[in-house]
Amino acid sequence: KKRLSKLEISKLTIESPLNEIIIGLLLGDGHIQKRSLKVNSRFMYGQSSLRIQHINYFNHVLELFKPYLSKDFELKTKSFVDKSTKNSYSSVNFATLSLPCFNYYKNLFYNSDNLKIVTSNIQDLLTPSRGREAAALFYWIMDDGSLQNKGLHLNTYGFTNQAPPPPGLPLGAMEKGSLENSWLFGENTLKCSIHKHKKGERIYIWGESMDVIRHNISKFMHKNMLYKINYDKFK
Repeated sequence: KKRLSKLEISKLTIESPLNEIIIGLLLGDGHIQKRSLKVNSRFMYGQSSLRIQHINYFNHVLELFKPYLSKDFELKTKSFVDKSTKNSYSSVNFATLSLPCFNYYKNLFYNSDNLKIVTSNIQDLLTPSRGREAAALFYWIMDDGSLQNKGLHLNTYGFTNQAPPPPGLPLGAMEKGSLENSWLFGENTLKCSIHKHKKGERIYIWGESMDVIRHNISKFMHKNMLYKINYDKFK
């Protein structure tokens, strides 16, 4: 298998909007893996729902990361049985090459025990501002969002309320602080609260704030994921 030259590796950087998109994906189904201290990091992503809209979205994410895949790359698929429901499922996933450009995100989202965390400035990373659009939030919604009544849940079950040492905060700590009542989103405010679930806690964006979400979808929301914000009903 042919390895990339140092020059080829140096040319692989993560530019806008992918530098925002990867934030949303890492809050959702994305992972960063570093197989040893001596090697670079790689990005990994998978989908366990193989409904057509999810497959189309998965292929969209795959296309975003094609420049970072090996030339002989092959998709990985597997089948598994849910121990609680006894239902059978299939999944599909990919992993990029191990590259220096992913080390930043490994340091941003993982602590020294290799546990995924959320940095204390996550609200800034998710909020549109000069030079930054709302790509991170919309990819997070596409990964982990689900309609609930007139609002939207961000299903954050994979994060706990146990805070590791700085510079990271677990999502629960962020929710209970800056996102418990409202979330400054550019020139608007998203009204939020924390809902408890048997799987854990999740962020709820109130129905009265959903128009802000819909009006800011920009070019980032994949057409097959628009159902997650009830877009067709309100366009």
